[in-house]
Amino acid sequence: MELRPYQKEAVEAVRRDWQTHKSLLGTMATGAGKTNCFLALLTDAHARNPHTRSLILAHRKELIEQPRDRLYEFWPEWQGKAGIVMAEQNECYTPMVIATVQTLSSDKRLQQVLAFGAFDYLIVDESHHVCADTYLALYEKLLAANPNMKTLGVTATPIRADGKGLRTVLEKESFHYGIREMVSQGWLVPPRWLAIQTGISLAGVQSREGDYVQKQLADVYETENCFDLVIETHRKYADGRKALAFTASVDGAYVLARKFNEAGIAAEAADGTTAKAHRADILRRFRTGQLDVLVNVGLYTEGLDVPPVSCIHQVRPTKSDGLYLQMCGRALRTFPGKQDALILDYAPVEVRNVCMLGDVLGVDARKDAYLKEDAEEGEVVGGFTFDGQVKWLKGDPMEIVSRQLDYLDLSPFSWFRQGGWLTLGLGRDAEEIDRTLAISPPDREGLCALWLVTKDKEWTETVEMLRADTFESLSDLAQGYVDRHGSQAIIGKARQWRQQPASDKQAQFAQRLGVWRAGMSKGDCAQAITHTLALKTISRRTRMGQTAMVAGAA
Repeated sequence: MELRPYQKEAVEAVRRDWQTHKSLLGTMATGAGKTNCFLALLTDAHARNPHTRSLILAHRKELIEQPRDRLYEFWPEWQGKAGIVMAEQNECYTPMVIATVQTLSSDKRLQQVLAFGAFDYLIVDESHHVCADTYLALYEKLLAANPNMKTLGVTATPIRADGKGLRTVLEKESFHYGIREMVSQGWLVPPRWLAIQTGISLAGVQSREGDYVQKQLADVYETENCFDLVIETHRKYADGRKALAFTASVDGAYVLARKFNEAGIAAEAADGTTAKAHRADILRRFRTGQLDVLVNVGLYTEGLDVPPVSCIHQVRPTKSDGLYLQMCGRALRTFPGKQDALILDYAPVEVRNVCMLGDVLGVDARKDAYLKEDAEEGEVVGGFTFDGQVKWLKGDPMEIVSRQLDYLDLSPFSWFRQGGWLTLGLGRDAEEIDRTLAISPPDREGLCALWLVTKDKEWTETVEMLRADTFESLSDLAQGYVDRHGSQAIIGKARQWRQQPASDKQAQFAQRLGVWRAGMSKGDCAQAITHTLALKTISRRTRMGQTAMVAGAA
């Protein structure tokens, strides 16, 4: 087997760093070939010293069988020299042992393995688990048997939801090859991401150890409407693709699989209690094309190697970057004829609070800059493709939108944003003139415009005050105008009246304008009304050509 250039770099980095450090971390995106790297390291070490013993440690059946199968495929001279120690298998006498942490946590099984010699090299697959108590206890026993043992932990996600640092065990990161780099160089397919609005709120779902409590998440997310939406979305965007679907609960996985089958889409669910033979049969049928969709909770977040998979249904919001990466990574491997990996996020109402593809790719734009507001259930709220560069579904200049949102956060004034427009009602002054400021969304050239809408008892006038190539120049101008003409009782964010329930008169007017939402506060209702009236006035006046442009604010 010929290693790819970056894999050769990774192997050499580990060899070099093992000269000064006993325990190392290697980070490589799912599908980039970390198994090939550590097998190349171990086979070379064994070739240099025939008396070497090595251990590959993992926590799941699929992660145990995969390296042995890969070893026998590409290093056929190793046939019979790599043994599995797991459950009833106990091939503890071989030079290379591949074992589960659960099995070796038994002192009896560990002593049977060590009876044939301590280990010189330890590989910990999916090493983001290495801080767990079972791993730590076993690691200390292995070190006691050989204090000079060299360790390499490999993972695609060196992130733990509980915040524990891997440096408590692994001293140095020797290599790091993430999704961005691997996609840019063509070693992984470009991810194409769509977020679908579900209309489901997570307001009452609690968090524990950095992520949502699964049972509570399942209670609100695994509904008939949501699962029907998944089926409809698959037909619309992923027809003909081999897909993995992730749910919040085991029961939900089986319900969703049934829904797929009822819709004529061959699917099956599996979980940790599924019999090994049945689980193997499911994977065989999935690999050979007899199944289109494989549904699970977390069974296939790690260790599944099915390159034709080109779609991920994320039917379980998460706050964990690591878990999100693991799920998305299942679809990123290259395969003949495969153009991209379609990631379908089923978004809650609180979409900005959950992990999405932009977060794990390090996109330089706020999430609320590229997610659509007030979308209907089933509507796409945002999307992009990453092929080395982010290509936005909406096409907006995201850096401008991000600046708008930062301005809204920092401003003491209660600006309102909807549809890319920002508005601020300044109230009525002593001359009984109502003023509203409005900042338009960036146009194709990235330019925004600041508008002033004024109204007295007899007339309404709209003035386009300034068009500029930076949002900062517009916001500075707006700030100066607010300082001179704004009513602090109206524009302040912290005013108590804003939190009061909307009046009946407000609600009726908002209903006539089509902006009313149940439970609106007085402040929310006032801003929605002002926003709608201002934009209607701007639209009407621009159509009539009755606007004036000035260089500054009067």
